[in-house]
Formats: sequence, C-alpha cells, structure tokens
Amino acid sequence: MPLLKPQMAQLLAGRVAIVTGSTRGNGKAMADLFSEQGADVIVTGRDENEARTVASELEQEYGTKALGLKLDVSSLSEVNRMADKVVQQYGRIDILVNNAGYPIKDELWDTSFENISDESLSKVFDVDTAGTYRCCRAVLPKMVEQRRGVIINISSTPAISGYAKGAPYTVAKAANLGITKHIAAEFGKYGIRCNAIAPGTIATQRNWERLTIEQRVEIVASIPLGRAGRPEEIAGVALMLACDYSSFVSGQTIVVDGGETIR
Repeated sequence: MPLLKPQMAQLLAGRVAIVTGSTRGNGKAMADLFSEQGADVIVTGRDENEARTVASELEQEYGTKALGLKLDVSSLSEVNRMADKVVQQYGRIDILVNNAGYPIKDELWDTSFENISDESLSKVFDVDTAGTYRCCRAVLPKMVEQRRGVIINISSTPAISGYAKGAPYTVAKAANLGITKHIAAEFGKYGIRCNAIAPGTIATQRNWERLTIEQRVEIVASIPLGRAGRPEEIAGVALMLACDYSSFVSGQTIVVDGGETIR
C-alpha cells in the first residue's frame, strides 16, 4: 500500500476533528491549530455559550467550519448525542482528541494517597478515564465504517514517572495509556491509529495560575529547558499525530515535558 502523501498547504484539510474540553488551555490551542490547518473542528465544553463563542471565533479566523457543543464527558447521553450530531452534520469523524479533564483541586492534589476517598477517586475517574472511554466508544463505529480515524488521548507525565501529589489524577491518566494501547491493538486493522500525549508542566490558566511564584520557580528548576511549556507546544504535537506524517505511528505515548522525566 503506497504511503499517504500529506497535503503540504494544510495538513488537516477536509478532516473533521472533535476536541473535548477545548474552550481554553491546551484544548483551545489544539482547536486553533487544527482549524488553521484546514480541519472543521467541534469545540466542546461544559458551558455551551463558551463553546459556541470559540467555534464562531475559529470560523471567523480561519474560514473553516466549526461547531460548538455542550459536553460533559461524564454523561453517557451527552457523549452519544455529541457523536450523533457530528455524524449528522458532517457525515464523518476523522479525529478525536480526548482532552477534557477533571479540574485540579488543591484538596485532591495535596491529599496523601491513603487519604483519598472513594468518592473523590470516582469523580476524577469519571471524567479523566471513563470520559475518555465513552468518547472513544462513541466515535469508533464511524471510524470503523470509514476504515480510517485518529484518536489522541491526553495523559500526563506523572502517569509515566509517578509523582508525590495528585494520586487520583496520576492513576486516572495512567489508565488512559491502557486505553490507548488497547485501541491501537484492536482497531489498527480498520486503519485507526490511537496515541497519547503526556504533557509535563504547561502554563495553562487551569494549572499554572493556581501556583505561587515560589512554586513556579521550584517546578521550573527541575526542567532541563528551564521553563514551563506552552499550550501551543501541546497543540503542535497533537497536529503531528493527527496528520498523515504520522501514518505509521500508533499505540505510542509522546512525552512533552522539556526533558523533565529523563532525570
């Protein structure tokens, strides 16, 4: 089978991409870059007005189609409704990025492993792990029918190297790596690729502004590149995985951390 030749002008021209949790932060950066590269992007978030506003901005900025939808990935009905609406409106689903995540809360981040309640663990898992599972399950039938598709799951570096804080987040994000490998193994025969991105310290509003200056300095000191990452740098890796230049890459985890986990 001949190698697919990527389109040079726009790497995702003609593709339909769903990016969950894309009204801000890493998800918004991915929605921007995918739109710039020609994709019709489905922007999702818990706030429908926010999602629609971002989608409208993408259309005006890049001239592509965009759709803003309310989506709580912990709700099976909302996930299925979202996937059905995308198929009805666009006729296909080419890319899914599972970016939506449970918000970082100090009471969970700073609580020791043995003191995390089942209730707290379930809340994180319901979004970070089960939410990823639900979204994958919702889009896979269409991708199988198309004999083509790309799924990108967002994990984190603690899922790879471990960390002394945020136990429920670490465990939930580690489970996403298992989902990634399973989908790559089971659905590769249908031309579906599945990979994961494990971001390190990224200066998003969600996780950077909650830190003190002292905490930021301490964190950056452990990063060989000497700084935190930017959402655009996560988006660039997502674009690489989503486009045909990575047509033989599947089941992998790409670490984006400025070299922190090599120490």
